[in-house]
Amino acid sequence: MQIFKTLLVSILLVIYFGNNGVAKVPTISVIYPKLNDHIGAVDSTFILGSVSAGSALVINGVKVSVHKDGGFIAFLPISPGRFEFNLVAKKGADSANLLWPVNVPVPRKSLDSINLQIVDDKDKSNNQVLTSGDFLFVDFWGTPGCSAFFSIPDLIDSMPMTEMPPQVQSFWGNFLFGGGVIPDSLRVRGYYRGFLPITCQRLPDSSRIFYHLVSSDMEQAIRQIQNNKTDFNILSLLKLRDRSKKDSSNYFISLNPSAWPRMVEFMDSVQIIRVGPQKGYLSISQPKGITALAVGSKGEWLKLKLSQTQYGWVNRNSIRFMEIGQPPEISYIKSLRTYSFSDNLSIEIPLSARHPFRIEEEDPYTIVLYLFGVNSDTDWIRYDFKDTTLEIATWSQVEPELYSLRLHFKERIWGYDAFYDNFILKFQINKHPQDIASLRNKIIVVDPGHSTDPGAVGPTGLKESEVNLKIAQALKKELEKKGARVILTRNDMSSLPLNDRPVIARQNKADIFVSIHNNALPDGVNPFANNGISTYYYHPHSIELARAIQEQLLKGTGLNDYGLYYGNLAVDRPTQYPAVLVECAFIMLPEQEVLLKTEQFRTKLAKGIGNGIEKFLKGYEQR
Repeated sequence: MQIFKTLLVSILLVIYFGNNGVAKVPTISVIYPKLNDHIGAVDSTFILGSVSAGSALVINGVKVSVHKDGGFIAFLPISPGRFEFNLVAKKGADSANLLWPVNVPVPRKSLDSINLQIVDDKDKSNNQVLTSGDFLFVDFWGTPGCSAFFSIPDLIDSMPMTEMPPQVQSFWGNFLFGGGVIPDSLRVRGYYRGFLPITCQRLPDSSRIFYHLVSSDMEQAIRQIQNNKTDFNILSLLKLRDRSKKDSSNYFISLNPSAWPRMVEFMDSVQIIRVGPQKGYLSISQPKGITALAVGSKGEWLKLKLSQTQYGWVNRNSIRFMEIGQPPEISYIKSLRTYSFSDNLSIEIPLSARHPFRIEEEDPYTIVLYLFGVNSDTDWIRYDFKDTTLEIATWSQVEPELYSLRLHFKERIWGYDAFYDNFILKFQINKHPQDIASLRNKIIVVDPGHSTDPGAVGPTGLKESEVNLKIAQALKKELEKKGARVILTRNDMSSLPLNDRPVIARQNKADIFVSIHNNALPDGVNPFANNGISTYYYHPHSIELARAIQEQLLKGTGLNDYGLYYGNLAVDRPTQYPAVLVECAFIMLPEQEVLLKTEQFRTKLAKGIGNGIEKFLKGYEQR
């Protein structure tokens, strides 16, 4: 009997596992989204992962194509709230089932008109300091189709507000990386906005704004009473008393406080000045020690008055407040001078303080340097006569406290730097490498993106950080064959912080910088319709390198053209050399993940990037 039982168990195990001991029941692995993940407020998104090779897969009743290696990706409709993907994998007579829940935000919808509502989702991060000449902008979301106004105790009783056209909720991912179609479900009514010019009147720090909303029927009743019509009596008004609403802001405003304006000093070694709180960049790479006048604030952001009409914003955590009453310093430029060296031309500008500045590449041969808090007394410009780089330097006073220096060069801009030596601003224009048309002796820094963070992950688990390194190593070999000196920012999978990568390039005096990546998409963008090779630049002097690499990669791989992009990316922002970031392939697509696993395809990518660099160098003097 015991022998019979043992034999029966053996037969059952063989039936279940097969002769090689591997389970026949198909396995299911989901890479993205993560279990119980919170994803974007979209109506469709992708799910990717792998199943046992040879399995068929159905997700939420939709048959999904499975690559021969088991990888899959599907783009499926989803609904707000707690949503479940139901995955069923079948292989022969066996099947496996997996429920995969995620959380989908409920997008805003226009409020109903039955009950008046005022919604203010702003918190203390919107606390504001405003001074004379500013505008206070007030907005809230509420019941559409009403009349609205705001009031501020001891300042204004009734300031009218206007209902704005239906507002579109954030859908930037699909706009930039997808088809750009914005569904009507993301258009919301009921946004009201108004403003108030700030005069010299002061308010204490604890002042709130009060919002008022009046329904159309209540407003009609008030007008009839004002016109001495008797259709509406007291009883009628009592019935309509719930047709108006008042609420206060969650944040505070302070107008013309005694401690403002106030001088501040930049404390970060590399400071960014923005055009608004958390908005686009006005100027980058501002050195430590720069001083400026803060004239207002919003939450953690300070508003700087840079000149008569120019303003910028910096984060409060990156500055220190100087003594109350300390006045802003005004510098007068009497003279400036150029010094020529073998690898750069230095323009030196003596000042009496460290002022903010902005550098603008006007065209491939012209740079304009804007100096804030600076006026002209310029009588002299001394050129280094042996220099062959600079054609001419001219200055102008754009407005009071905004001085511009226009530098026109004989050759195309390669790279530049600006820094302070005490109170002398040194603007350094980097000359292109010798023997420009050849890769020989060029210093090229190649950056394998990510690590220790994995970056994007393919359906079968291939990590972007790992394949980026392999492509970078292949590119190193390709470039070194042609005589280039190549430095990898990392040679293994050890951790390398993002901001350290440009530092490595500067320390090695890079001629060119290329960051290697492989792509994925934000929630809601269809990967079947939107994929391919893309290349990113930040400064205009890098766009030709980006174009050349994009062209050669497309030519060498046959993948789709996913576009040339201006991208505000940390590794592209340094100014000293041409710098680009390359998204070689879409690791999230099973077919491209499989390609990235092969040395043959990685070599194709390396050759394409290398050919692009070489084409850029050869074409430099011809442009």
